[in-house]
Amino acid sequence: MTTFLAALLAFPTAIFTILLGVVLAYWLCVIIGAAGIDMLDGDVDLEGGAKAVSGAFEGGAKATSGLLEGGAKAVGGHDVGGHAGHSHLHDAEAATGLLAALGFGGIPVTVSVSLVVFLSWSLSLLGGQATHSALSMLPSWLVSTGLGLACATVGTVVGGLAVRPLRPIFIAKRAPGREALMGRVCTISSGSVTAKDGHATFDDGAAGLILNVFCDKPNELKRGQPALILGYDAERGVYEVEPVDWLLPQEMEQLRDPLKAAAIARARAQR
Repeated sequence: MTTFLAALLAFPTAIFTILLGVVLAYWLCVIIGAAGIDMLDGDVDLEGGAKAVSGAFEGGAKATSGLLEGGAKAVGGHDVGGHAGHSHLHDAEAATGLLAALGFGGIPVTVSVSLVVFLSWSLSLLGGQATHSALSMLPSWLVSTGLGLACATVGTVVGGLAVRPLRPIFIAKRAPGREALMGRVCTISSGSVTAKDGHATFDDGAAGLILNVFCDKPNELKRGQPALILGYDAERGVYEVEPVDWLLPQEMEQLRDPLKAAAIARARAQR
C-alpha cells in the first residue's frame, strides 16, 4: 500500500492524480445532477436563453466596437476591433481544427478531457518505475519530465482513437422550428379536433413532438389520422391543421418537397 501511494504522489504521476481527482469529482456532480455533460461546450439549446445571450453579446459587441473605434481614431485610425475579432475567430477555428484532427470532433469536451486524463494517469502510474529503472543513467527530473510529456501525448492520441466510435452517440438532433413544420403532416392523437382544441404528434426522427392543434372548419379528424399543418397561432400557442384528404391529388404529390409543402400550407391558410 505504501508503494502504491508513493507511486501516486511521485512526479509526474502526482499531476495526473490531481487532475483525475478533479475529473472524478466532476462526474460525481453529473451523477447527482449538479452538472451537465456538455457544460464546457458552450452550446445553449434553449431558444429563450439563446436569444437573451445573443442580445447581450450583440449589445456588448456594439458598445465595445464603438469604444474601440473611437480609441483607434484617437491613436491614428488603426482597425483594432477588426484585428482583435479576426484574431479570436482564428484562434477558435484553430482550436476546433486541432480537436477534429486529434479525433475529438463532435465529442463533448468533458468526455474527451476525462479520457485523456485517465489514460495519461494510467500510463504514468504503470510505466513510471520501469522508465526510471531503464534510464537510471539520466537525471531523475529529466526522466520524469519526459515521461509526463510522453504519457500526455500518448494518452491524447489513444483517447482520440478510442472516442471515434462514440461520436454518433453525441450527435444532437434539434427539433424542427415552427416554420419548418409548415406543410408537414402530423398524426392526430386526440379523439377529435375542433376550432378550440385538439392534439397531434409529429415524428421528428427523435423522441417526437406533441402539438396543440385546431381546425376552424368542420371536420372528421380523429385519433390516428394524418393532418396537414397550415400555420402557428403564437397568441394561443397552437397549430392550425386540416385533413389531408382535403388536398388535391397534385398537392398530395408536392408534400414530399418541404418547400412546395410549405407553399401549399400558406396558400390554404389564406383561403
